[in-house]
Amino acid sequence: MIEKETTSLEALGIAIRAEIDTAEIYNELSNRVSNENLKNRLILLSKEEYKHKKILEEKYKELFSDIDLFLPPSILPKEINSSDLREQISIIELLKYAIDEEKRARQFYLESAEKVNDLSGKQMFKYLADMEFSHQMILSAEYELLLKYPYYHINEREPWKAEFKK
Repeated sequence: MIEKETTSLEALGIAIRAEIDTAEIYNELSNRVSNENLKNRLILLSKEEYKHKKILEEKYKELFSDIDLFLPPSILPKEINSSDLREQISIIELLKYAIDEEKRARQFYLESAEKVNDLSGKQMFKYLADMEFSHQMILSAEYELLLKYPYYHINEREPWKAEFKK
């Protein structure tokens, strides 16, 4: 996933951009659901992604204090790389994209941990990889609920009851 010629400076920029992109997806998803439990989980995930962004920015400042932070453009798939496009995608499809992003982020962090030489950087990337894996598991559980109970994201009290429209 990480190209051999990617520098630490570039890798941190890519990671920060990815955290911002993923946090935005969770914010948008939280605004589209009415089930309070799901909404709160999505808000929590968004906050955690912003915490990851802060961790990465601090590492950036530590390593490259004399270089302005440059963030690359979004690396989200073209189908979801803008809020306008994301609005056109079903919640379950968007959740699937989010799961894939968490998998990708975890792999990126594991590869970054192998690439860096300093112990604190290695530990930071391993920590972030573990956090992304936990996000993947949370989202996977929510995805399974939505597959089984299509009204789960709407109904708080009885999502197992089918609602039929005439």
